[in-house]
Amino acid sequence: MIVLFAFAAFAADPEPPGEVVVVTGEAVEGPDPAATSASVTVLVPDARTPASADVGALLERAAGTHVERMGGLGDFAAVSLRGASLRQVEVFLDGVPLNPDGADVVDLSQLPLAAFSRVDVWRGNAPLSFGASPIGGVVDLVTRDEPGGRVSATYGSWDTARATAFAAGKHPLGGSGEAGVDGQAFADVLSTRDDFTYFDDNGTLYNGFDDHLRPRGNNDKLQATAFARGGYSRGSWRFSLADAPLYRDEGLPGTGVVPAESSRLTTARNLAVFQAVGCGTTWTATLTGWHLFRAEELEDPEGELDGTPRDEVDQGHTGGVRLAGVWAPLSWLVPSATLGARLESLATDEHLRTVDEPIRQRLAANAAIGADVRAFGDRLLLSPAATLEVLDSSLLGDVADSQAGGTSAASPVLIVPNPRLGVLVKPLPFLALKANGGHYLRAPDLTELFGEHGTLEGNSGLLPETGWQADVGARFELPNPQAVRLSVDAAAFWLVSENRIVWVQNSQRSMTPVNFGDTWVQGVEGAVSLSAFDVLDSDTAVTWQLSRNLTTGSAANNELPRTPPLSVNEAISVHWQERARLGYTFSYTAANYWDAANLYQSAPRVIHSVFVRIQPTPRWPRVELSGLNLADTYTQVLPRNPADPTDPSRVVAAVTDFSGYPLPGRTFLLDLSWDL
Repeated sequence: MIVLFAFAAFAADPEPPGEVVVVTGEAVEGPDPAATSASVTVLVPDARTPASADVGALLERAAGTHVERMGGLGDFAAVSLRGASLRQVEVFLDGVPLNPDGADVVDLSQLPLAAFSRVDVWRGNAPLSFGASPIGGVVDLVTRDEPGGRVSATYGSWDTARATAFAAGKHPLGGSGEAGVDGQAFADVLSTRDDFTYFDDNGTLYNGFDDHLRPRGNNDKLQATAFARGGYSRGSWRFSLADAPLYRDEGLPGTGVVPAESSRLTTARNLAVFQAVGCGTTWTATLTGWHLFRAEELEDPEGELDGTPRDEVDQGHTGGVRLAGVWAPLSWLVPSATLGARLESLATDEHLRTVDEPIRQRLAANAAIGADVRAFGDRLLLSPAATLEVLDSSLLGDVADSQAGGTSAASPVLIVPNPRLGVLVKPLPFLALKANGGHYLRAPDLTELFGEHGTLEGNSGLLPETGWQADVGARFELPNPQAVRLSVDAAAFWLVSENRIVWVQNSQRSMTPVNFGDTWVQGVEGAVSLSAFDVLDSDTAVTWQLSRNLTTGSAANNELPRTPPLSVNEAISVHWQERARLGYTFSYTAANYWDAANLYQSAPRVIHSVFVRIQPTPRWPRVELSGLNLADTYTQVLPRNPADPTDPSRVVAAVTDFSGYPLPGRTFLLDLSWDL
């Protein structure tokens, strides 16, 4: 196995003043959902979380989330918030963007959950400190930094093996306590064959005689990730560096009906970060610079993915800088500002073709200003904000005007203001009422414009996505919690988009992005978190939503692809002084359409999982056994023609997730972990 390790240093963005909360189970600093107008959920991978869980499984515990997967353990997974597309959600690592302005889809399977102390999910109105205003929202992964160490090892079905190690420490300099150094290091290695059994109807939905079960071939993967950081602090200043490399080699098995036996994908990624943080009595300033490199090599010698043999390498670079500041001149007024810029590039080298693709580059900048205005003894909070998005496409080269993000050749610069407002009212100490609204923009990224890997075709005619997002909600917390701690969140949301970009599959099995024109998504979400008598923990999340495509033509008034109308997630566990814990997870995703025409519908998905953990004393290792997808459901009976409710005919269909990618069957994992 290849183990990547790099030692450097790093520091996360400081939390905004007055937004620290103690999360049930462990003391964790993070945004307080009752102190901000935004809909935010703080997810902590604590004792309630099974060792088998990944980032995607943790995110499903938050209301309004939907995780799309491409199969088994370690396969591609991405998150959608409140019906937004995958690219309309920005993912951050300690406040550093992994897909700035939705410039890519972040594969959650490449981010090991054991590296993080918490995950903050901002749905809609995200803080200005991120320097972002995505249509869908923000997911911020906060790395672990508590002193000490931990090692763990996992083995289970499909020859799945995983090993992780973490260590962190701090050391004062000079004995004065005014200066010191600290460092953290994390490493993770995952290997699996992932050759689970799945149902294959041979592409003949109406003929049951050729249906059979088959192993998922060419689905193996080897992944190694590392993260290291350290910093120097003196007085009110802190300076840090960080490095986070990744290596991944995997087979690309194709869909369940059209498998690929020899296609491979190799990914190398590295994120390097510098940060300086200064804090005064009334101000905080953070300067962050980063460089993100990503290289992907696709080998498809037989053309199994789209009929064309491929051997190509795509390389992307993103370098950026961001300055964020918060000032508190008065107890009731806290203004803030953010200024950032980045340069992104994409280069494709197709080894089987003699035509050289040019290097595509684009410059982006943004400025944001806002304030928190409090009144009536903190019972009223107004959070007005405005961002200015600037996109300079003059470096893209000789391309169509529309590839410049909808600008003309004479003016290749796109400038769009995005105002937004948040309101928080606390009529009672334990009740918070919220409302948010704002305008958002996302320009097509370089992959959508120029394509990638051959199977992802570019579209030079794409226009930028724009949209309005609004929500109203409430949060209730049980006052004076003693033996019982309870919180309830509920919200209604609306998302209206113009020129929404959607990837559609053609007859050659390639994907092409297209603008859908006007679309809308509306729904309600709710979450209940309960902890009782230091014995019972329960987290429930429900999301119901409707979506419509308002584009004229055959798809008019249809549901948006891959936008399930209902999802339910329940995680409940009982424990005895953490010496023993038994947990159960239930997940339901309603049937949803794969295509704009609403002709192909996925089967509803129900997954039951359990885990049992034993640790006789804190000095002993933890032993945990997990069972995933215990029902082991391969098939569901669906209407033959979902577009015709009068057709009584039924067919047997495979249970899949993302456009024909089967879910793994029953899986067992054994995990051992030690705190050092």
